[in-house]
Amino acid sequence: MSASRRDFLKRTGWGAMGLTAAAVAGRTPATWAATAPYPEWIPASTKPPKRGGVLTRASQWDPPLIDPRLTQSVGLFQFAGLVSSRLIRYSFPEEVSGPSDLSLKPDLAESWQSSPDSRVWTFKLRQGVKWQNVPPLNGREFVAADVKYCFEQYAKEGVQSFNFREIESMETPDKYTLRVHLNTPNVFFPQSVAESVAVIFSREVLEEDGDLKKRMIGTGPFILKEHNRKVRIVLTRNPDYYDKGRPYVDEYVILSTPDTATRFAAFRAGQSDFVSLATPSEAELLRKTNPNVQVQAYHNTLTPFGVALAQDRPPFNDVRVRRAISMAIDRQKQVDTVYEGHGIIGWGVPYIYYQDKQPTAKDLGPWWQYRPAEAKKLLAEAGHPNGFTTTLFYYEYFPQMTSQVQLVQSDLKKNLNIDVKITKLDYTTYYGRYVEGKWDGLSWGFQSGHAVGLDERTYQYMHSKSTKNFFKVNDPQIDELTTKLRQTPDRAEQAKITKKIVDREFDQVLRMWMPYDNGFLMVQPYMRNGSPLAIRRTDAYGSPTIARVWLDK
Repeated sequence: MSASRRDFLKRTGWGAMGLTAAAVAGRTPATWAATAPYPEWIPASTKPPKRGGVLTRASQWDPPLIDPRLTQSVGLFQFAGLVSSRLIRYSFPEEVSGPSDLSLKPDLAESWQSSPDSRVWTFKLRQGVKWQNVPPLNGREFVAADVKYCFEQYAKEGVQSFNFREIESMETPDKYTLRVHLNTPNVFFPQSVAESVAVIFSREVLEEDGDLKKRMIGTGPFILKEHNRKVRIVLTRNPDYYDKGRPYVDEYVILSTPDTATRFAAFRAGQSDFVSLATPSEAELLRKTNPNVQVQAYHNTLTPFGVALAQDRPPFNDVRVRRAISMAIDRQKQVDTVYEGHGIIGWGVPYIYYQDKQPTAKDLGPWWQYRPAEAKKLLAEAGHPNGFTTTLFYYEYFPQMTSQVQLVQSDLKKNLNIDVKITKLDYTTYYGRYVEGKWDGLSWGFQSGHAVGLDERTYQYMHSKSTKNFFKVNDPQIDELTTKLRQTPDRAEQAKITKKIVDREFDQVLRMWMPYDNGFLMVQPYMRNGSPLAIRRTDAYGSPTIARVWLDK
């Protein structure tokens, strides 16, 4: 620990031990609801917003690069959606009555409509929008040709190319109209361009620099003033933003803070305005020292993390091996211990798209149950009675993740004699290795947290040809079902097809989801309108919400 950080922690009265459950010893998960009934939704303030001030957050993420074509990293999109806009967006907190509202709103496009077969989509753009007044854009008008160019570039390379290659052609009948012709019908195309990663970048920057790695200029509410890698990111208010009067804060500063204890110390000392926590003990610990903070408990509709297997090669291309490994892992133990009972067992497609209630363990099918004896028998049938040795690499997105990785390692050794060699990597190395797919064995894998739309969570992440198929899924039935889903306009039928996709995924153990927190957003008492929404955390891919945040002080 450096002297400066040691002094900082001493000054704030924090330290690594402050993050342990020892501070709340004697509590059991069952008592949390009674002792800490945090609301699941903090409604938007009805007071007139105040302008000014600096919003600050200590962040565990650092962008590996700032080219939105080449990464979907939360390190980038914790601020990219504030610098750049999209054609369409999801609703902001003050526009909804609760976190699960998935309705679309105009952003750069004022309206959109499709042909009867959902192959041609026409977007009418907002007139008078200006690019930020920064060279080489210098505040010129935003027009339909900008979107056409941007989408063409997305199709050429990068993680989003699979999505944008589905565009057959585009035309701009006038300056404010974009018509998109798709190769095949897609009823979810508006949701695709509303994703937080589908930001509109400029022709000038790409043509002058040859890439988008050096600077980011958009049409969004904030201008990127400073990007000092692994130090801080500074965004300053865009005075020419089309949504007049917004944003409310003058600056948004994101401090690169990979150490968990330091992030919590910064919040406790008032040097960070909001922070996400995973467990009730962490939330209560902060409440003890900062009793006036606002706390929102949110309930996740999906798990972003799980054990990814190199199922394109032995032994993981054998479904019996995948099923055996899944049954050998005690997920409920992870929920009860790592997340103190405040978590979900784990599934990959948001359940809100196919059923009303959160899935139970039984809903996930036989291979999700903890049955070590049957797992051992099945692994022997697959030709591995004595187990085998493999590897697993991961990045610690939050402290609980290391505990989960170690519990999986212990379960597999104890129940199947599978010896897992673990490697912990830095974020940039981990992210590059994982998304490039150049690995074997196991990875603590993810599906990008940005994805809200159903097509993104199914077709884009599970189709065998997708550039976002990080879990290496290759299943003809999944390909067929996900393709059929995006061509089905009826919502009731969509739910039925989605359930079939989910059942097939569970049956074949195509993505081995692990438990995840139902976390907490801790907010300083003066921060307003920053509530996280379904699959859109304010400190992460839901960062566009910051444009509506104001400081009541």
